[in-house]
Amino acid sequence: MKNTIERIISSPAFHALVLLIGAAFLLTGAFHENLWFDESYSVAIADHSFAEIWHIGSGDVHPVLFYWALHIIRLLGGYVTEYRIFTVLGAVALAAIGLTHLRRDFGWRVGLIYTTLALFTPYVSYIAIEIRMYSWAACMVMFSFVYAFRIMRLNRTSIPADGLPHAPWARFMICSITAAYLHYFAVISVFLVNLALLCFLIAHRRTRKGDLKTFWIQAALQVALFAPWLSVLASQVGVVSNTYWAQFTFPDTLIALARYPLITMQIDFAWKGDYGLIPRIVVWVVIIALAILIALIVRECIKRRRRPSMRKRAKYAYPKRDASWWRRVWHTLTSPSWFPAFLGIAIYVGLGVIAGLASILMHSFMVYFRYMFCAIGPLIFGIAWILFRLHRKRITIMFCLLFIAISSLNQLLIVQDDYSDKNNEFFDYMAEQIQEGDLVVSSDIGIMGVTSVYFPDLEQHYLDWQKGNWALAYSCYGDNLVIDSSWETMLNDYHGQFWVLGQSTDAVPPRDVTDLEQKDGITLLWSQQVYRPYERGYYTIALMYKE
Repeated sequence: MKNTIERIISSPAFHALVLLIGAAFLLTGAFHENLWFDESYSVAIADHSFAEIWHIGSGDVHPVLFYWALHIIRLLGGYVTEYRIFTVLGAVALAAIGLTHLRRDFGWRVGLIYTTLALFTPYVSYIAIEIRMYSWAACMVMFSFVYAFRIMRLNRTSIPADGLPHAPWARFMICSITAAYLHYFAVISVFLVNLALLCFLIAHRRTRKGDLKTFWIQAALQVALFAPWLSVLASQVGVVSNTYWAQFTFPDTLIALARYPLITMQIDFAWKGDYGLIPRIVVWVVIIALAILIALIVRECIKRRRRPSMRKRAKYAYPKRDASWWRRVWHTLTSPSWFPAFLGIAIYVGLGVIAGLASILMHSFMVYFRYMFCAIGPLIFGIAWILFRLHRKRITIMFCLLFIAISSLNQLLIVQDDYSDKNNEFFDYMAEQIQEGDLVVSSDIGIMGVTSVYFPDLEQHYLDWQKGNWALAYSCYGDNLVIDSSWETMLNDYHGQFWVLGQSTDAVPPRDVTDLEQKDGITLLWSQQVYRPYERGYYTIALMYKE
């Protein structure tokens, strides 16, 4: 019976079934028309031509390949739902690497564990349905990582004198440059993958001279293919320097970055009891169980580090006990038993370190959850490899089941929020109250971007208070979003009633309302806050009067 179960689980058909179930699981949150600001930007810019997307995208802080892909979908007749399904496919493709590549390269156990975790890590459910580039960026970074590892792992004795065949190198280069055009954190990720491959080839240069030469050729091609965007990158660095919106608070930010794959916004609110008693109990039980299980996994790793088998001692020549501790640790991490996990986790951690250093240099904190997700594939692979090397089936099964449990709760809460009728209440209210020709103002692009997409024929005035070339980026919303430099420009020659829009995390009027109310001749007539579950925040509409 035991052998029969293992034979079923180890089959490619079962692996494909897990992938299919996971794909359906992620798609359950994809069929709605809700948007938040970043998504509204993707939707708006996709309506422009390829050349216009390149030009407008030069004012944004991301490369444009994802926007081009959405534009192609738009040309084929797709819109919000199709865009969202496209991003889900990126997450499914990320998980499918376990079936199509890792299973072949590292065995069915590693491939299946990877696919399971890639599908049922809670943050994957959250990011997969956002109309943004993160799922596809993570997918292409993982492909780059896999092909780099394939180049490393090929048997040296079977390599021709002039190096490896061109196919692995071509795939590696294409995946790397594709990732680079999707997100800047993907650029850093594939840079680290390239750097790891280069270090490996230098360490084995006596037997891999041909490969070392090929590496420099493909690296030069990567730089040449990314060169058209380098001037844009230089200008965008100037935009975010000293002005980026993310903030760093020690130690809260570090804790949030460490836990985000597991503790999504929904899980965090459930943890605090906002969704009721039962979800709160479930989250607490699963989190405590996972904490205990992770402690057991760490304990097992330490035990295996301290007591390698005699055969492995002889084969890999472990340093003597009187060697420095860092030499012993380094030797363990770079041994064949642990190198795959070490490399995968190192890519992810290295991304955070480099981004942190860049934040210091540019005086703007830029390390954010969504950005770190670009390297989630190598991290999940590293965890899958550790679970495989421990040879503790019960621990592995329990670990995967706990991830499935908390991800299922997370998905249930996402579906509850995203399909709520309350998400449309604010926009229905706008449609009822605001008449053609009314003046609508705000300094909050977060809400104005969304309302510009929902009401393409309604002229709205945005106060551009940010330093940098953001006006170019926001031109994607078209002529209905008028960008002004001050309240005086908007209101000096205006008399009568006007509308102010805003958003907040609580039912408090936004700052625009209080600021305008303090100006001479401006009176607040009334305001209305409407809760929007999709963003777990409040949208505000206020009616004001200027004499």
